[in-house]
Amino acid sequence: MKAFTIAKVQLLILLLISIIARSQDISPVKDSLFSAILKETRPVNVVLPKNYDPAIQYEVIYCLGDIPDFLNVEWSLLQWEGFIPKNTILVGIPDFVRDGVNMRERDLAPTKTSANTGEANRFLLFFRNELMPYINRQYHAKSGGHTLYGGSMGGLFVMYTFLTAPDLFTSYVAIDPSLWWDNFYLHKLAAEKFAHRDTLNNTLFIAGREGAAYQFMGVAGMDSILKAKAPAGLDWKCVQYSNETHYSTNFKGFWEGLKFSYGGFYASTGGYPTSRKIAIKPDNGIVLRNKPFKLICYNLAADAYLHYTTDGTTPGIYSPRITGEETPITIDKDAKIIVTSMGKRKEYNKSASAFFQVGEVFPAAAMPAGSKPGGLRYKYYEGNWDTIPDFRKLKPGETGIATTDFNLNKTSKKNNYALVQEGYIKISEPGYYIFEMGTGNEHTKVYLNNRLILGVHFKADEGESFMVPLEKGFYPFRINYFHKKNGNDLQPVYLKTEGQEDFPLPAAMLFSGK
Repeated sequence: MKAFTIAKVQLLILLLISIIARSQDISPVKDSLFSAILKETRPVNVVLPKNYDPAIQYEVIYCLGDIPDFLNVEWSLLQWEGFIPKNTILVGIPDFVRDGVNMRERDLAPTKTSANTGEANRFLLFFRNELMPYINRQYHAKSGGHTLYGGSMGGLFVMYTFLTAPDLFTSYVAIDPSLWWDNFYLHKLAAEKFAHRDTLNNTLFIAGREGAAYQFMGVAGMDSILKAKAPAGLDWKCVQYSNETHYSTNFKGFWEGLKFSYGGFYASTGGYPTSRKIAIKPDNGIVLRNKPFKLICYNLAADAYLHYTTDGTTPGIYSPRITGEETPITIDKDAKIIVTSMGKRKEYNKSASAFFQVGEVFPAAAMPAGSKPGGLRYKYYEGNWDTIPDFRKLKPGETGIATTDFNLNKTSKKNNYALVQEGYIKISEPGYYIFEMGTGNEHTKVYLNNRLILGVHFKADEGESFMVPLEKGFYPFRINYFHKKNGNDLQPVYLKTEGQEDFPLPAAMLFSGK
């Protein structure tokens, strides 16, 4: 059974890769340019995103050693999942062969150890003065924000470029780099450069193989130097991959390296994978003075890139960090919380906000006489209203109890209709409770203790949430659902309690009342 399940997962992955590959035209544009610096015509392969628009400026991922098929697919998936922007292009720089001799070590090695080696400085000039200006003109690239990626000797050149010309690229991705070159020459260069540089504004991702390879490739030594001397402002990471080959490290390394490079531009696990939102909740509520509550954030890597303030000011790099999915916060007065992402590409930084009032625990009551568990009492109305009508002036077309199997959308979506559900909600434990509703409920109103808590700050593409401190007991509860003709399906109201995931309000918590 387990083997069958794994096989199914692998098949689904292959199908997904196939779908993504077909959805994106990943056939490279074959191009070339003559280099006066190198005194040769160099081929370049350019992969453009689907719906490429010359009116838009693009960031470039420069790939040393050309663009293998797996990289095309990973690049497409990274965009599709919202880990990197869609306005990126791939530029592959194939190895150059002259008279049957591969010039890879000539171009990529920083020092000369034999014939046809050690001209990385000239290759870097080719990048800076010829290749990058050409790509900027020909394919409408931005002036900055680009990434340099390479493995093995390509990784060596990535590190050499980072150390000698860090401002040329925003991000550097070196996979199992050949840092052993010339008796670990780049180790000495790194120590020298870091000693004379206080700050950097780059990301650096280095991946190697676990075990002896991590040592003899020179990655372990570079990791130690970075730990001791990395300048402020450099976001860097060294990882070790187990059970991988020198080449297969690229599969993981490109994926993780690009995600790291675009830290602050990442997917949300709150249901908006490609919408570039910071997904926090609750976004409104009442809290007790100096009684901690938890701000929930569904963004990946939130603790690395999200900072917040509680006084309504814009967060800075020294503001407190979001500490994972749940961040404890304490306030002693009404507060506007602002959460901001902070990556190396400031144009992608985003913000979200939440507002909390300091108040008291909502008082509960004993179980009302005549109340029965199993669901709220409902009344159903039809009409041609543009907004929620005054139900006191209308006669319901249907009444009953909204039990577990009650369907909010049993009526045709072509009609305007409203549902009023009311009764009581039973709270079994005191604490903070988050009520929430998602898309489809833009006209819905929710009342607790006769106070409107949802339907005030609704966002059509996000929904709305409200937190309130409750004690053990019963609370009057009412939901006014309103469905407009041809609108989206109505969705149930959800509840989140401390230590539990969100769940639709269960009928067992709801009492019909008289």
